[in-house]
Amino acid sequence: MTKKRTSSADFALLRHQAEKHLGATPEKHPAFSTSPAEMQRIIHELAVYQIELEMQQDELLKARAELEESLDCYTALYDFAPLGYLTLDREGTIRKANLAGSRLLCVNRSRLKGDRLARFIAEESLTAFNTMLVRVLSTREHGSCEAVLQLDEAAADPFLSSNGAVLQSRTVRIDTVVSNDGQECQVVLSDISMQKQIERENNALLARLIQTRKTESLDRPGGSAFRSFNHQLLDKVVHSRIRFAALSYLYTVEQASFVEIKKQIKTTDGNLSVHLRMLESADYISCNRDIQAGKPQSMYRITQKGHHALISYKESLACFLGA
Repeated sequence: MTKKRTSSADFALLRHQAEKHLGATPEKHPAFSTSPAEMQRIIHELAVYQIELEMQQDELLKARAELEESLDCYTALYDFAPLGYLTLDREGTIRKANLAGSRLLCVNRSRLKGDRLARFIAEESLTAFNTMLVRVLSTREHGSCEAVLQLDEAAADPFLSSNGAVLQSRTVRIDTVVSNDGQECQVVLSDISMQKQIERENNALLARLIQTRKTESLDRPGGSAFRSFNHQLLDKVVHSRIRFAALSYLYTVEQASFVEIKKQIKTTDGNLSVHLRMLESADYISCNRDIQAGKPQSMYRITQKGHHALISYKESLACFLGA
């Protein structure tokens, strides 16, 4: 009801302005007299034209209501998205931010506008961020990097790691793409602090395990290696000939396309697609999907987690073989 009254008021204002404009416009045609039949025809035409305008008005009001509903929906999706969304200009100044973005940066959203994103990035990550931003703006390709946020300790809310330790710093993944006009960057901030903490803990455990195995091997008579036949030690994600082959190949190269991996390990599209998705779900590999020469292209890389998983798998096999 409120929207209808507002729209009626808008049209009344437009009519008033039109009448005022008509009164200020000099007559272009001299006055003339018409017959009653001609007057009836003119009245009929005006009545039809009035109905046409009313129908157009109804359609416009309907379209306006649908646009307002869509705007409300997408505004809510933007504001309450679980990831941080920022819009930067070419100088790296923040123009827009959603609620998750303001929470990640520990600054009220109203105060973020006009600030620079680089101010929130720690010095050790600043070079990688600036390099990525320059490359994205110059090539207009998707770019990403990892960065440690430099937050106000009083404002930052600490959170717990998997072992209950309190963490103060945040590590984020920054994904960036340039707008169509090339004047703005759309940035997605993903909090990967917990993931990085778990990776560090796993790396420390893996290092201790390797050291323990080496010590046990040296302590045995003749230096014979300790043999374990516990199949639970084998990583079930890696323990597949296709996944093991794909992960091993990515271990030897910087990156590879889907077609290149399929050619190297000699399998079908369907099989490879399923196994790569499993590796990607386990965060053992990462995939960057892009359009090149008008065709979709998927480029895969082994992650640090996948690197350690493959080494650990080989260590477990060595225990089986006593190597």
